[in-house]
Amino acid sequence: MSTVTRTWLAFAALGTGMIHLALVISSPLPIAAVLLLLGVVEFGWGVMTFMRERIAYPRWVLFGALLPILLWGLLTAAATALQAPTVASSLGLTALGLATLLELFVAVVLAVQLRRGVDFSAPSRMPSAGRYLTGLLIGGIAVAALTTPALAATEAGVYAQPHGEHSDSFVPRVGTTDTSVLDLPEHPGH
Repeated sequence: MSTVTRTWLAFAALGTGMIHLALVISSPLPIAAVLLLLGVVEFGWGVMTFMRERIAYPRWVLFGALLPILLWGLLTAAATALQAPTVASSLGLTALGLATLLELFVAVVLAVQLRRGVDFSAPSRMPSAGRYLTGLLIGGIAVAALTTPALAATEAGVYAQPHGEHSDSFVPRVGTTDTSVLDLPEHPGH
């Protein structure tokens, strides 16, 4: 497997992990625990994939990439059957849909590589510097283009303070630890 492909898989895992971690805030507790576990594992695998010259545990990662898609489908079916749409809707279609695209990318690439009989224990092939940097740039932009709107669609993204709208009055008054005296301009929802 080439270094560029390995890097793209790592980017996709990091993006998916961030989306799942951002969804923890708005999720009911049992779903939040699963999302937290998925997000930490995906983020950790992405970092490990960047650091190592080979793909670790490709069969487990293939299963792990498909597992959140299966769980989302089961949750949606259960919420529909129990007539509890708020359970599934608390997760957000946009965020989970874009996370699913990244997960499918990882699953398809690994499935194709496994089918070809690629030796995952061998170090990745290193392309030329120009090709590697181009691949790194394309992968980073693609994952950022998918992850940014997904993160914005989460509760954390909805209540984020837009850039450039902070003022000097966003400080506590001297001599007090009471947070009720904070002046929060144009910052509804908290």
